Amino acid sequence: MPRFPTFPTTTDETQRLELAYLRRSGLLRPGRHATTLRWSSRGEPTGSIGLEAHILPGEGSYLRLHYTINGATKYDYRVELEAVPSNLPGSGGQRLYMICPQTRRRATVLYLRSGTGVFAHRLAYGPTRLYYDSQLEPKRFRGLSKYYAVDREWEREYRKGRKTHYRGKPTRWYARLLNLEQQTAAAVPALLRSLR
Repeated sequence: MPRFPTFPTTTDETQRLELAYLRRSGLLRPGRHATTLRWSSRGEPTGSIGLEAHILPGEGSYLRLHYTINGATKYDYRVELEAVPSNLPGSGGQRLYMICPQTRRRATVLYLRSGTGVFAHRLAYGPTRLYYDSQLEPKRFRGLSKYYAVDREWEREYRKGRKTHYRGKPTRWYARLLNLEQQTAAAVPALLRSLR
């Protein structure tokens, strides 16, 4: 009798809480800020979460998360924020990390895996940890993901009216996209040979 496959869960299949998004939204400014984050899948709302950011210099900074899962189980807890010295430009001399409530690891992204109820680091789920899609890709087909990455990047980065050139030179995002396109074009012939 054949064995049923057990496909591991990937980070793309879970809800996530990203510091980069919170920074772009202006929630990581000093002070207290509150908002509601909403998730959707294929245009249909799948969930929401109340988030309060307490960024107080000299005191403990944290995010307070409160949400309900399946209309029954309520969660209300804090995710501590840790500021680490950084010499990166534009960082103001420090970089923020979230501290995973389960493993105490630093993270810039926390994931809410179904059945767990708590946002945590992707390695917090023991032997059934979360994987990135690229980790589960067979070596034989790894070039294909780069091939399709050009389209994904173009869709993600291009907005109507965004400039591709400035003073005759490609802008940074467009130059990165062109470089990715060149790498893909170079990898495709070798990939096709390996598939035969």
